[in-house]
Amino acid sequence: MRLVALVHLRREPSPARLADLEAVVAGLPDEVSAVRRVHLGKHLPGCVGGGHYTLDALVDGGDANAVLGAPSLRDLVDAGDVVERLDPVAFEPQHVSIAEPAIENCVKRTLFLRVFPETPADVVEEFERVIMAMPDHIDAIRNWACSRTDPTAVPTSWTHVWEQEYADKSGLEVDYMMHPYHWGLVDGWFDPECPQRIVDLVVAHVYCPAAETILGWK
Repeated sequence: MRLVALVHLRREPSPARLADLEAVVAGLPDEVSAVRRVHLGKHLPGCVGGGHYTLDALVDGGDANAVLGAPSLRDLVDAGDVVERLDPVAFEPQHVSIAEPAIENCVKRTLFLRVFPETPADVVEEFERVIMAMPDHIDAIRNWACSRTDPTAVPTSWTHVWEQEYADKSGLEVDYMMHPYHWGLVDGWFDPECPQRIVDLVVAHVYCPAAETILGWK
């Protein structure tokens, strides 16, 4: 199971306390046996609605709360001077394509979104097909994953996580965001002025550097 948590910080924590946060996350695999892989990525300028860091974890046994309940992380959150809140989702990876497993020094983008609960199932499936066809048109998307969240594992109102990895930031900000497929076929699902809109206006769009693939974790 994967856990993705958006980390919202308190105002201007000290560098020492930020170092504590980074050290706690790096130590999670040693502290909790179920945690196989972990990454904490500091968000780059331009992110919207997702706080300051993305915490990614790969967890054995389907227990995402093994991460959230780790004593060192819990103590850090409860201290109240570094982390304001965590916004976590958990899911079993569903649709994943790793075309470039050896990618290095990349940019990992995460989008949390919420499809309206009254949306018919076949419409949701069509939306997902449109989203997952983006890499066929946008070469800058090197690796990607699209999954529905599992609120029974970790409670959340987010319904989907759409993730990509790029060789650099321009792959996301230019190739992806400015592509006609994005504006012509995808944007309408999010736009209140379009009849096919099914996605809540509130989203979390974040991206951070990564030394290697996260979506290709095994």
